[in-house]
This record gives sequence, structure tokens and C-alpha cells, in this order.
Amino acid sequence: MKLTTLAFRNIKRNFSKYVMYFFTLTFSVFTVYSFLALLQNEVVNHAFIYRERYRSMLIGFGVVIFVFVTFFLISSNTSFIRARKKEISLYSLFGMTNRKVSKLIFLETMLVGLAALVVGILAGIFFSKLIAMILLNVTLVDFVGDITFSIHPRSIYLTILPFLGVFGLMGLSGLRVISKFELVELFKGEKVSEGKSKGSYILLFLSVLLLGCGYYFAATVDSYLIIMYSLPILISVILGTYLFFWGGLPKILHWLKKNKTKYYRGDNLIAISAFNHRVRSIASTMATIAVLSAVATTAVATGYTLYKNAEKDTYSRVGFDAYFYGSEELLDDVYQAFKNHGVEFESYTSERLVARPELRITLDDWLYYDSDNAGDYFRVYPQSVFNEIITFSRRDLKPVHIKPGEAIYALESWTNVPSLDAELKQAIMDSPFKFSNQTIRVTSFVDAQFLAFGAIQVIILNDDDFVSLHQAGDIITGKTETGPPFSKVTVFKYDNPLRSGEVARSITEILSGNADSFRVAYNTYVELLETFGLVCFIGFFMSIVFILMTASLLYFKQVMAAEEERGQYQMLRKIGMDSELEKRVITKRLLPVFLIPLIIGIIHSIFAMKSADTVVFSFMITQQNSYLVVLGLSSVMYAIYALVYGVFYFITKHQYAKVVG
Repeated sequence: MKLTTLAFRNIKRNFSKYVMYFFTLTFSVFTVYSFLALLQNEVVNHAFIYRERYRSMLIGFGVVIFVFVTFFLISSNTSFIRARKKEISLYSLFGMTNRKVSKLIFLETMLVGLAALVVGILAGIFFSKLIAMILLNVTLVDFVGDITFSIHPRSIYLTILPFLGVFGLMGLSGLRVISKFELVELFKGEKVSEGKSKGSYILLFLSVLLLGCGYYFAATVDSYLIIMYSLPILISVILGTYLFFWGGLPKILHWLKKNKTKYYRGDNLIAISAFNHRVRSIASTMATIAVLSAVATTAVATGYTLYKNAEKDTYSRVGFDAYFYGSEELLDDVYQAFKNHGVEFESYTSERLVARPELRITLDDWLYYDSDNAGDYFRVYPQSVFNEIITFSRRDLKPVHIKPGEAIYALESWTNVPSLDAELKQAIMDSPFKFSNQTIRVTSFVDAQFLAFGAIQVIILNDDDFVSLHQAGDIITGKTETGPPFSKVTVFKYDNPLRSGEVARSITEILSGNADSFRVAYNTYVELLETFGLVCFIGFFMSIVFILMTASLLYFKQVMAAEEERGQYQMLRKIGMDSELEKRVITKRLLPVFLIPLIIGIIHSIFAMKSADTVVFSFMITQQNSYLVVLGLSSVMYAIYALVYGVFYFITKHQYAKVVG
């Protein structure tokens, strides 16, 4: 019989085992082709404002995904071959040399790989328009163009070439595995025990210590410390994870076995013993899956959090739907643009007044403000104007009430380090603002730095104090008393600002090159959504690929274990184990293999998201405890990830029960 014919028969006979393998390969091909097709799609390319950023992000993540796909496909293939030891032993018994067996396995790998390549590319072609539409709907605010169905030959051969290389590596890895098999080992393989592992107190202690240190520094509120120690944190957590699975988990299982009351219950005795015998060989796999699950969940949670907070981040930067300062003649043109588009709007115009009180603020010997510096001055608002102008803002600010002789300082979180922010606030409150005829003290702070309009510092004064200082010449309209006055600022609030692209473009066209400065919230929102939406889109694909890779690797490991444990179950049935007890044993045998890496991966991700909140999100989310928002959004992604992971657990459980049955 020809090897090709035998390879086809083997694939047909082992079809149930090949389903997961084939699906994993197919989705990997589908993902890579989809990314390449998006890069080749001219409509998608021209839809993005920052095309180079879009292309570099897709290429970068595509390379990362392909590297992990290669690693996991080779690992899964090796596990799949080891699961067929008995079958290979029969070939050897009937006179086939290892060389011929290797050729047979290589043929099977290539046949399945080529089939997956064809199906994956066809699926990618079929869904290419849908994926492009999803991407544009996620990343663009008001995309209304039509995407035509197209086939990109370059994407096809750029997908085929690297995957043929991967399949070749898979075949060669299979040759290496089979070349190490001995006939005696093959027949005894399913009876060979890995031996009991009691674990290690030292490794358990070290793993807890390393993970604790990593978590501690990841949860610190000092953003500079997190950035400085990011690599040690990463190494500490990864090393701690592997040490836990290598020595800590076996020690915990050993402790469970000492609890005689629970351990000697029939299903616990069988499940814990079986798991304990396998934990040594699967420890590295479980640790790798925990780390990659952390990467996948963090990636998708970060993308989703950024995406969902794009609107809040927009208004934390801009504050208003639009504003400009410059020639007042532009105001009529802007009003006319709103009327032309039939958009209801409100506006408010204010002078940009300046004060330069005698003041010097230092922080840890670092000069924060010095009135002798020509570039240091305050934008000043009376209480009444401040309370009026914030009604036109999209920020959730309350009206202020200021006593005579006091002031409110508009200060965003300067360092995002509470201790330094508190020190800065105290330094400001301890420094009296000395004007020509009176002294003002800052008594509170408000997050309204967006009202600076060209200045760096902002203070709000009591109305009577403002009038007095204005009359005394302490508050002026320009940088100097004799210099030209600052142009007035006009802020706008109008209907549906983040979905009114035509209005925003009209305003931008009027103000570009004519206004001294202007901001339109829509433009900032488009830029953020384009970036964050792409991160979310890529993170979703990456997490799906990681789920498939990690779950399929566990699947093959457990199927291989099922082949070797079949005899044990047969013996247990002979001594009275019924079907209900067997189901409970299988559940308790497999659940920890899937659940422990998932839980540890999500815990890693929770602390990673805490670091991300400290460094990034707390600047974007205008809320006192931004981490609660981040954690709430992340939990949605964790739940979806766990749900998909659970599906693979039940598939594995079904196949495991089928093999041992």
C-alpha cells in the first residue's frame, strides 16, 4: 500500500482527533490571510487618516501572532504524534522503519496542513468584506463608503509561503520525535508512570515571593516606578508562574492527599492521583498557558477599555465640542456653518485675561512656577464666568463658590503619583499669591486645566476680588500692560458633536490657518477611535488565536494522557466504578488543567491592568477611582475569554471520555 493512501486512511480513521487540529490550523491561516488582505485593501487604507500607523500596527501584531502560531502548531503536532505511540508501534512491528513511519506522519501533516491552508484562505476570502466592514465600523466614526468584494492574489501567496514553511517545520519536528522512539518504549509507553511528585517547599515559597513582589510593584501608584521596573516585574511574574507549576502545585496536591477525610473519597482519590502523576509533564504547558492567557486577556481588555473611553478621553483633552480664539470675524462664518447644516448650537465668548502674581513654587528643588519668568503667568476667571463657561463643557464640573481672599487652582493630576501630587498641592496652598494691593491664597483645586487656552496655569477668583485686581491693573488682557491683548475665546456646544462629521469638517476648514488656535472634539475623537479601535480589533483577534493555540495544546496533551490512562479506567470499571463516578472523576481530573492556568492568567491580567491604569487610564478617565472603571470593562473581556475557554474544556472532556471509554 502506498504511503499516500495509508496517510489518507489514517486521517479518515482519526478524523475525530484531527477536528481540533484542523480547526486550529484553519483559523490560524484565516487570521493571517485576513490581516494581509486588510493591508492590501485600498478602500481600508484610504479610510484611515494615519495610514502608516495602521499598517505598522497590523504588520507588527501579524508577526507576533504568526510567531506564536508557529510555536504552538509545532508543539501541538508533537503532542499529537506522541498520542499515537501505540499506532506507530504497530507500524514498527509490521516491519516499517522509523524513516518510513516518519514519512507517513510527514505526509499526514502536509495533507492536513494543505487542506487547512485551502479552507482558511477560502474562508478569509469569503469573509474579507465582512471583516473590513467590521474594522471600519469599529475604528471610524461615520464611515459610509461601500467596500467591494475583492480577492488579493498577493495576500494569498504571502499566506501560503510562510505556512508551507511552518508545515515543513512541523513535519521535521515529527521526524525528530519518531526517531527517538524505540519499539519497546512504544509498547510500554502507555503503562509508564511519570512517578509521584511531592513538590518543593522552596519552589512554592520562591514562586509566591516572586509573584508577590511582581504584584506589589505592579499595583504601586507610582507610574515612574512601574515604568522603571517594568522588565523586572515581567520577569518576576513569569518566573514565579513557572516555579509555581513546577514545584508549588505538586506540593499543594501533596497537601491535599494528606487530608485523609476528603482524599479517600472515591472520585477525589482517583482524580487527584491521576492529576498528580501527570503534573510533572504538563507543568510547563500549564505555566505557558497561564502566561499567554494573561497576555491575551490584557491585550483585549486594554483595547476594549481604550475604545470604550475614547469619548471621555476626548473631552478630558478638549473640554468642549469646539472652541477657537482668533479674529472675531471668524465667528459669523462658524455660526453660518452651523446654520447651513441645520444644527442647533450654543456659544459663549470670554476674554483671555492674565495675571502674574508675585509667586515662586518649588517642588523637591525643582522650579514649578516663577513670576520672574516671562513665560509663567495665570489664566484668570472670576467665579461667575467660570460657572457660566463650564455649562458649555461636556465635563462633569460643579459650580464653585469662592470666599473673598481665596482662589481655586485648576490642576490636573500632574504626575499621577498621589504623594507627589499631594506635595505639589500643599506647596501651592502654602504659597500666597501676592498682588499689588492684596494677597490671595489657594484653598482648593478643580480639574479644569482645559480652560487654560494657551496658558499653563489657571486660577478662579471671587468676583469682588477679580474686579478689585482688574481695577488695580493686576489682571490684564495681554502678556504685558502695554502689549497687544489676547484674542477672545469662543466655546461651542451643539447637538450630536461626535457623530457630526460634516459640521466638524466645515468648522475645521473655516478655522484652519485663520484662527490663532482651535480644537474640535470630533477631530480628536476620530483620531483616538481610529487608534483605539484598531488596538481593540487586533487584541480581539490575538486573544482568539491565543485561546485556540493554548486550548488545542491542552486538548492534545489530555488526549495523549487519555490514551495512556485507558487501561486504568478499564481496571477501575472491573472493580465497580459506575458511569456516574467515572464522569465525576473525569471532571475533577481535567477541570484543574484548564481552570488553574486560566485563573492565574486572569489574576496576572488584573494586576497588569492596574499598572496600565496607573500609567495610562487614570489620565484618560475623569473619575476619582479610575481602576474600578477599568476593572469593570476588563471583567467583560475576562468573562468572554473564560466562556470560550470553557467550550474547549467541554470538547476536551468529551473526547477524553470517548478515548478512555
